[in-house]
Amino acid sequence: MLTQGAILEAFVRLLVEKGYSSLTMRDIALVAGVGVGTLYEYFPGKRSIAAHCMQQRFLNVGVCMEAWIAEMQGRPLLEGMQYVLDRLIELHAKQVEEWSALILLERQISDRRAFNALYLKIADIWGMLFRASCDLDQYPGKLPELVHAAVYGVLYQTLMLSPQKLKNPEFSMQLNALVMGYLQIPSC
Repeated sequence: MLTQGAILEAFVRLLVEKGYSSLTMRDIALVAGVGVGTLYEYFPGKRSIAAHCMQQRFLNVGVCMEAWIAEMQGRPLLEGMQYVLDRLIELHAKQVEEWSALILLERQISDRRAFNALYLKIADIWGMLFRASCDLDQYPGKLPELVHAAVYGVLYQTLMLSPQKLKNPEFSMQLNALVMGYLQIPSC
């Protein structure tokens, strides 16, 4: 796993520095400190490295979200939502250049099946936040998957188009306002 981790780290570093089309398997092996043969033992090509890297990153986001939700167990939904949203933005802002490059690449190489599976997994984690709240009955008809669509859309579009905005507190306030506004609109 140490070698695989070094390969994934090298890939992301080179992705940010050179862009996907310019990086080679030889570059990745060199930066990872492994032989080209060893690299091919782990991955058949750079596309498989990219897919694995993105899957690992997004699954890690899910693991983090689950931990944050556990911290908010039994709290009001709006409080838990703000907490998770703020942590989510912080997580992406710490490595904004890497996330920006990965999100742009994800649009190019992810197949529909992989994208759907990951999307549904994260949407289900938002559902966990709803179920963990102490006041879920105050939000009839509110859909965790709609919260996920809004957050995913705004967060990842911003990462693709103007990633540095994530470091601006105004971005966090606006994303929170969007989600809180949806949750507080009475259901029909």
